[in-house]
Amino acid sequence: MDRDEARMLARMIMREMEADHNADLAPKWQHGMVIFKPLDPLLKQHELPIERFMHKVVMMRDNLRVLEQQINANKSLDTGEKVKLQSYITRIYGSMTSFNFIFADDDDKFRGVSGE
Repeated sequence: MDRDEARMLARMIMREMEADHNADLAPKWQHGMVIFKPLDPLLKQHELPIERFMHKVVMMRDNLRVLEQQINANKSLDTGEKVKLQSYITRIYGSMTSFNFIFADDDDKFRGVSGE
C-alpha cells in the first residue's frame, strides 16, 4: 500500500467512526419549525418541523460520507480520478456548512476545504 492509499484508508476509517455518532440538534432549535414563505402572499407557506429538516440534512451528510468511501475504495479509479471526485465532495461539504448552526456538537458540522 502506497502513501496515498494509506491516507485514503485512514480518511475512510475516520469517516466511518464519525458516521457512528448521531447528530444532535442544538437545544435552542428543539421543537422548532422551519418556515418557507414565498414572496407572493397568494401562495401558501410551507412549514416543516426542524427535527425532520435536521434528519434530512444528516441523511445527506451520511450519504456523502458513503459516496466518499465508495470512491476511495474503488479499484478501477486511479488516484487522480479519486482526488478529482473527492474535491467535488469537499466542495459540497463546504456548501453545506450553511447548516452548521443547527448542530449541537461541533464534530457533527460540515467542513469544507479549510476544515481539513
